[in-house]
Amino acid sequence: MDLCCGSVWQDVAKINEGKQPLYQDDTNKRILNSLELLNGLDEDATNAKKLQHPQAEMIKQDMNQLRERVRKLREDHDRIYHLIRTEGKPTVNWGNMIDEKMDNLNSMSFGQDLPSVEQEVMEHNMFHSEVEALKPHLSQAGDKYVNSLQAKHSKLLAESSARQRNLLSLRDYMQRCTNELYWMDQQAEERINYDWSDTNLDYPARQRQYENFISKCLESKEATITKVNDDGEKLIAAGHPGKNVIEAHMGAVHADWKEYLNLLICEETHLKHMDEYHKYHKEARDTEDLVRRLDTEVSQKYNPDFKDVYQTEGLLRDLDDQSKALEHFDERIKALQKRGLQVMPLKYRRETPQKLLPIEALCELDTDDGQIQRGERYTLLRNNGSKWDVKDAAGRKLNAPAVCFVIPPTDPEAVAIADNLASQQKALKQKTAGSKATLQKRYDELKKENSQEQQCRQLMAGLDKVVGDLDKQEKAINTQVRPPLEPNRPLQDSADRLQDLKDIANTVSRIEPEKSAKVEEANSFLLSSPKCASATQLHSKVDETNKKHSKVLELLQCSQEKLKNSNQLENSLQNGKNLLSGYENRLAREEVAPADLSSLEKTQRELGVSSFGHVLYFSVTENLSLGFLQFVMSTDSQSESLFKLLKMLACYRLATVNQLSTASTR
Repeated sequence: MDLCCGSVWQDVAKINEGKQPLYQDDTNKRILNSLELLNGLDEDATNAKKLQHPQAEMIKQDMNQLRERVRKLREDHDRIYHLIRTEGKPTVNWGNMIDEKMDNLNSMSFGQDLPSVEQEVMEHNMFHSEVEALKPHLSQAGDKYVNSLQAKHSKLLAESSARQRNLLSLRDYMQRCTNELYWMDQQAEERINYDWSDTNLDYPARQRQYENFISKCLESKEATITKVNDDGEKLIAAGHPGKNVIEAHMGAVHADWKEYLNLLICEETHLKHMDEYHKYHKEARDTEDLVRRLDTEVSQKYNPDFKDVYQTEGLLRDLDDQSKALEHFDERIKALQKRGLQVMPLKYRRETPQKLLPIEALCELDTDDGQIQRGERYTLLRNNGSKWDVKDAAGRKLNAPAVCFVIPPTDPEAVAIADNLASQQKALKQKTAGSKATLQKRYDELKKENSQEQQCRQLMAGLDKVVGDLDKQEKAINTQVRPPLEPNRPLQDSADRLQDLKDIANTVSRIEPEKSAKVEEANSFLLSSPKCASATQLHSKVDETNKKHSKVLELLQCSQEKLKNSNQLENSLQNGKNLLSGYENRLAREEVAPADLSSLEKTQRELGVSSFGHVLYFSVTENLSLGFLQFVMSTDSQSESLFKLLKMLACYRLATVNQLSTASTR
């Protein structure tokens, strides 16, 4: 509430004139409302202190200042509205009031934090309004005082305006600094509380986030911090009265930015170590799984029991290849052993080791207990999660963020894993060598005992090849015979298939000498070695080969005969069709019936012989019977349709001649 506003001074003028004031109740009501509001704010301040709000003490101080200001306003109110008018003398000493306000202005300083400066901005706005409100009332002091009072008021107004500008510029600058400090505090807290131990499997997402910030955001953020510093330098160079506050905020921003950059270095290092840690353990697990599979394979696959000489020989070749692979596998194990010595023991970041461990500082950092120096060695006393108790070389104990330290190699678990893999690899190589020796011994025994068996199996393999070749020709024959002839070109199609069958017959002829030789060789072996273990199988293979050859020859002969007959039939049908077309054209040209009966009978005989009889004539001349024609028709719908067509056409033509004959007789 502003008791020096225009309404109050109007009341002062009325009191001096002996009149009743107009705004006494209104101003009194405002003061009472302010007191009630302060009482409510007192409760909020008390709750903030109970809840341990970080600015609780500052809030309490602000409340005391506001309460003191309202108390003074209450005293001014009582003094103004209880004035006793004195004739001939001014009731208000405006000069003293201006001097008092000048003294107040000169005693004003600048707050050290943003809430204090914001409060000062609000209070000074009220103060400046009071100073501006004085100007209309200075003329009441009398002519001899007016110029002096106005000069003093102008000076007061100018200095008040200057402080108002300085407060606003200081508040804006402090707000920018506070924003950057808050952002950096959040970033620092996030990195300090992040889990950098071995249990964090989400680190790749963090790595992408870090790389994205470095490549896209770091430069712009650095430019923002630089501009904040430059603007602070400009304010100081311009003689801003809040120099100390500006310098303090510049220093805080600079210190926090330096700390933030150090934490970025820590983050990059931790992400690198986490990536190396998890890659090492994954490769170690994969290698261990591979060693386990190879060990199982050696135990199961390379067992010589129930294996013949060929299988044993193949296993020996496989085992030789695997032995060579194991030699290269040694390099992988040695590389893991070497890397295992460099893996960070991330487990100890979440568990306090049983003995004191040396640690190394990744960055410089100021703590409440002292400064951490980058690259210096410390001793880890206690792991408290995000904060560690450490001791420097001088024996001084400090409590510092864990993110600032790494635990150097070696990691006992990583070393143990690599050593265990080396032991498993050595045992696998010994087992492989033992399996190879056993297989070689068994192979030598089988080779001596089963030379006849080997020859027998080679003979069976030769017969299997002959059967396979004949089977291919059998399928080729069926491919030529089974599909129906092409409707649009049956004669040419049947001729092409006959040619293909000739090619197949030539192939079968080339196979026959090989077949005879293999069968003869097998029969000779059976006569000389009837007690061979596989003699029964070889005998069956000989029978199978002979039967397959006979079957293919028989199928080839029948197929050639069928296609040959089909070709002849198609040829006869085509010739018959061409001949009938000529007679058809002749009938079409017969416009007048023969004049006498004898001519008519002659025409009838000619048509009968030249139509249906001519079809039978082609059948006889081509050495085909009607029964064979019917057989062909049963397998070839086109031939059947054509035969019916010829027959119907002949009958039709005979019927036509008969009708002409009857008509002539009549």
